[in-house]
Amino acid sequence: MVQAIRRTLQVTVLTFMVVAPVLGLYDILIENYRIQQVVGSTWQGIFYWVDNTVRSISSSPERFADNFKGSTWSLSLWGFNITDPLAFVGILASGGGFYLDLFISILPLVILTVLLGRVFCGWLCPMHLIFELNGKIRGILGWLGIRPLNISFGRVNKYVILVVGCLFSMALGIQFFTFIYPPAILNRELIHLIYFGSVGVGIVSLGFVMFMEVSLSQRVWCRSFCPGGALWSLLGVWRVVTVVRDPALCDNCGDCDRACEFGLSPMKDEVTMECDNCGRCIAHCGRNGLAYAFSLPWRRRNIISSTEKDRKPRLKLISKK
Repeated sequence: MVQAIRRTLQVTVLTFMVVAPVLGLYDILIENYRIQQVVGSTWQGIFYWVDNTVRSISSSPERFADNFKGSTWSLSLWGFNITDPLAFVGILASGGGFYLDLFISILPLVILTVLLGRVFCGWLCPMHLIFELNGKIRGILGWLGIRPLNISFGRVNKYVILVVGCLFSMALGIQFFTFIYPPAILNRELIHLIYFGSVGVGIVSLGFVMFMEVSLSQRVWCRSFCPGGALWSLLGVWRVVTVVRDPALCDNCGDCDRACEFGLSPMKDEVTMECDNCGRCIAHCGRNGLAYAFSLPWRRRNIISSTEKDRKPRLKLISKK
């Protein structure tokens, strides 16, 4: 059930990134009475379908379309704004100044991360679903007898890139992260494709990252190079919901470790701030020895005793169902 919910959220976010620019262009077309002038029978058919759908929902299509703007980088839903904290950091570093409204718009994701950890990566990031598909491709290649490399890159690299990105933004006076952060690149390329019918050099960057993940190292970008992942990890370092193991149920089979694409080891209780709480390890545990749990960070080491008699739980387990 947890994985079904996670997949639904991922697909919903990815769908929104396509729907939002389509509605934005539709809004422009109907405001200027130009929907009949859309070039190409396919696109004209799409916008006629959008027009019929919107009018069946709302008597004011312009107002309805105006309620959906942006992407995971910065979005607006019915006037409520949510911004990626990395965008806020980049604006500050580039000399854009402090804006209270912008700061307020990052609070929903900041609070979510402080409580749940790096969940944006595993549950909301539009690129995460695509990168998970890379893992499937690696599995297919292995089944065909082709063994992709698995080169180890240091996790500290992404924190270095976060700092260097801030320095570049400061020196150049631009929002540098938009050029290297895959969710921002994907959003820009989708907008360019929908508005102009073509893609830019960003698609090459995304293709290169995907090639690295398939051929060089599993989930290498998220593990070692993503500045957004570095920021999410830092924000969630003291999270109160994490994955815990019950030694009484664990048979040390290692299925959970193999399921973790981030290279962590739930079987050895090595679930660090790098964990995105995706729950794959929980789903792959055949003995229900893993579960989400509420716990205070400073009490986490002594959560569960090794026997039923001595066990004094200091957390509330959450059923994986």
